[in-house]
Amino acid sequence: MRNATHSPITHATAALAVALAPTADAASLPDGMNVQLFPDGDFDARDGRPGSLKGCTTKAWRFDADIAAALIARTNTRETPLFIDYEHHTLTAKDAGHKAVAAGWIEALAYVPGRGLFARVAWTDAARAHIRADEYRYISPLFTFDPESGAVLSLVNAALTNSPALDGMAAVAAVRQVAASQTDQPQPEDCMDELLKRLRFLLNLPVAATAEDVTARLDALKTQVTTGAETAASVDLLAILAGKDAAIADLTAKAATPDPARFAPVEALSALTAENTDLKARLAAAATQNGAAALSAEIKAAVADGRVHKSLEGWLADLAAKAPDAARDYLAKAAPVAALTAMQTSTVTPPAGAGTAALTAEEKEAAKLLGIPEDVYATGKEAK
Repeated sequence: MRNATHSPITHATAALAVALAPTADAASLPDGMNVQLFPDGDFDARDGRPGSLKGCTTKAWRFDADIAAALIARTNTRETPLFIDYEHHTLTAKDAGHKAVAAGWIEALAYVPGRGLFARVAWTDAARAHIRADEYRYISPLFTFDPESGAVLSLVNAALTNSPALDGMAAVAAVRQVAASQTDQPQPEDCMDELLKRLRFLLNLPVAATAEDVTARLDALKTQVTTGAETAASVDLLAILAGKDAAIADLTAKAATPDPARFAPVEALSALTAENTDLKARLAAAATQNGAAALSAEIKAAVADGRVHKSLEGWLADLAAKAPDAARDYLAKAAPVAALTAMQTSTVTPPAGAGTAALTAEEKEAAKLLGIPEDVYATGKEAK
């Protein structure tokens, strides 16, 4: 590439047409790239350009990765996108007095090694219709280039045309492909069908109701509103259709801001739950402790009143610690024994004339409860 100090002609401008036909490998292109602007490597036009241009010493234009990087960087500095018009009308509109209508806008550029420069073009509806109808097949980039090296310098714009200047170039990702992809988007007919389906549901009409039936129903509701004969249901329906359903807005607002009189903060509820759990545990522990103390006191009372012998007190205390219900059951069934009480509290005076082997009925029962032979019990009684 030469600058002004190397050549009296620093750059030249050229335009050529590139086919818009789809290719089998279009899927391998960068995302959304649907138009090829330049091929990779050296290329020239069928009319002899650039060698036939006055002042040009190059016989071919040249495009490669380095040229692409510089061109894309220069294009990305623009605040307004490059455009595509029809037949390069922008160049002749001022003198010829006709319009220079845009056919599309170049949104992005990408270099594909071995294939060249591609663009993502947002076509206008009119241009898309022309391409679908096969009224335009080619794209013609307008660009500047170095007249000595043939290197492409910048992209000025591009145009739809039917006058191709370049053959043998790899076909582009066709605009037809972009147009075909539009079928993946919701079409007006599909949108209308969906709208009718929803209106039938809202108006409580049969599934087979036509657009005229829906219109008639809406007109009837409108008449009811106008004459003041509307019902609450019809007013609500019209409000929904108009997008002004105040009830929904009110519910949404309430959901976003809960009523403090009806709902407590989650943090407060969590803290209260934890405090309640701790309080229950403490109450349970206190109840257990109080129950153990009460049972211990009841055991001591049973020993004192003769229901339990002193020698069984330790055993019953252990039973109370391990199985309090069993201990309470034992105490409930124990009956006072006078002899036991007398033995623990005072000396029993034997009846006059009684021998050492004589035991009262109560003493015999006590000996039996204690598992002590009567003679041993009698000996112990005399010792007292």
